[in-house]
Amino acid sequence: MRIRLALIIATFVAAWSTSSAQLSLFTFLNNSPDPAFATADLYVTQAGIVSKVEDVPFQGANNLNSIAVFGDLDVTFAVAPGNSIDASEAKAAFTFTPGADKGYVVMVHGVSNATGYAPNPDSKPIALKMTSFEVEPYTADPSKTGVYFVHGVSDMETGDFWFRGGSKVAVAGMGFTDNATAVAAAERKAVTVDFTKAGDKTKALASFSVDVASLASSVVVCVTSGFKTPSENGNGKDTMALLSVLEDGRVVRSPLLAGSQTSRVQIVHNAADPSATVVDLWLNGTKAFDNVSFRKATSFTNVPANSPLVIGIAPATSSSYKDTLGTFTLDPLRPGRSYTLVATGVLDSSKFRRNPNGKAINFQIAILEGALEASEPGKTAVRVAHFSTDAPRVSIASTTTNYATNVTYGDASATYALVSPALDTLWVSGEDGKRIRGYVCDLRGQNKAFLALASGFFVPDSNQTGPAFKLILVEPNGTVNASLQEVEPGPVSVEELLDASASWVVGPVPARERVTVVVPSEAVRYDVVSISGAIVAQGEFTTDAAGSLATIDIRALSSGTYMVRATNVDGTPLGQRSIVVQR
Repeated sequence: MRIRLALIIATFVAAWSTSSAQLSLFTFLNNSPDPAFATADLYVTQAGIVSKVEDVPFQGANNLNSIAVFGDLDVTFAVAPGNSIDASEAKAAFTFTPGADKGYVVMVHGVSNATGYAPNPDSKPIALKMTSFEVEPYTADPSKTGVYFVHGVSDMETGDFWFRGGSKVAVAGMGFTDNATAVAAAERKAVTVDFTKAGDKTKALASFSVDVASLASSVVVCVTSGFKTPSENGNGKDTMALLSVLEDGRVVRSPLLAGSQTSRVQIVHNAADPSATVVDLWLNGTKAFDNVSFRKATSFTNVPANSPLVIGIAPATSSSYKDTLGTFTLDPLRPGRSYTLVATGVLDSSKFRRNPNGKAINFQIAILEGALEASEPGKTAVRVAHFSTDAPRVSIASTTTNYATNVTYGDASATYALVSPALDTLWVSGEDGKRIRGYVCDLRGQNKAFLALASGFFVPDSNQTGPAFKLILVEPNGTVNASLQEVEPGPVSVEELLDASASWVVGPVPARERVTVVVPSEAVRYDVVSISGAIVAQGEFTTDAAGSLATIDIRALSSGTYMVRATNVDGTPLGQRSIVVQR
């Protein structure tokens, strides 16, 4: 090591004696999607001195600050798989003479073995190849950023790069491994970069969103990376992206926007651990959802398909990705499909009651494929899932529909049941077939889809007094009804509740300020419940000759339909009737 350092110093001193600026600046980018080059080692040889840069990840870069490369002297760059011993293991190399005081980008493209990979549409070789080009400082317009484009996708045809909305092509006729010889000027704002069919800007082959202002770099090298059709190339995980390589060696990845290379996901926070009541959700290193509470959900949103999805769960106070409590790398989702992702389990399983069926209850993300955002016309779609860590094997059914039989923690119905839109009671039964508890669900609406989710702890006292077991109803827009009316086993289905209230007197209909409810039997308490299941008013009945009487002030309620539910002294439901508020 001392001999090598002495040689470097001697060479540097000799060069410095002839010029005040003889160094050349280099950034190396690993753009090979070959699994053998998931990390790459770079060997730089000049004047007989070999320097090594280790383990540069795929779609990662290194600005070679640790290596002195002198201008006007031949230099050889060679790339080998990560963890290589020496330069003899290199799979590709090239030699050239850099200019003094110049900046260059060196990158590796392609794969070491073409078997299993789609050929290039223009018949260009896809074998491992190293390229280099000079990157000049951009000074033409200090208010803009200079961009050099590079075509780095082996199964993508020749095309043109455009800044969407621009009247002039940024660079035309770019084939695989080609780099722009001239810089393009980009506005310092969020821009969409389109890679289009050559000569036809109306036919976008791929599009990417790049926030140029946030890059904070006067010149950027933008490289397309991955595959156009991942399923036909190797491991099928590397969907297209645009890599923005910055002056300091950082790489900012912009995922594909165009085409069907996205999936739809909804994330439901159903982890009942009291220490994770409110969390932040990070997707692929970016905070996507802030302060998501237990039993809350996001709406369906687009995420990249065909590439691993990294979900980070962090405290509600998180300010960066490093604050995450845990990260989960999900297998690539299929493009054009919809998924429900359920955060479930506990952070420290040793502190909670075990699952009675031996299921692992550690914190995890469960993936429910085939999620629906709407139902067939005239029908309501209902799916059920068991995500209560300590609950036993259960069945879930209404009086007309069997949704799931003997499901354990982590199980979900494979498909949605299509039912008629109605108020209905979903009964949870044990292995012995006996009903444990019922939940009144409003399954009405136009083409609605619901996820009925078993949530919370079956025995809260043995689970750090966490939230108790119940069913919750999740809608695709992110609405969660976690206040479903609970009914004990017995003659208290929705139909029976409606029958029991047939003799009630309710009026006026519609009502503006107050509504009167008269129950012939002895009623003690009433709840006014919105269509979403939230209790919006409560009170007590008085007794008169007609029975039990309640005059309910509804001036604070918005126009719409509500349910009035009555219970007796021991909490047994006596019935329910609808009221209409009209302004």
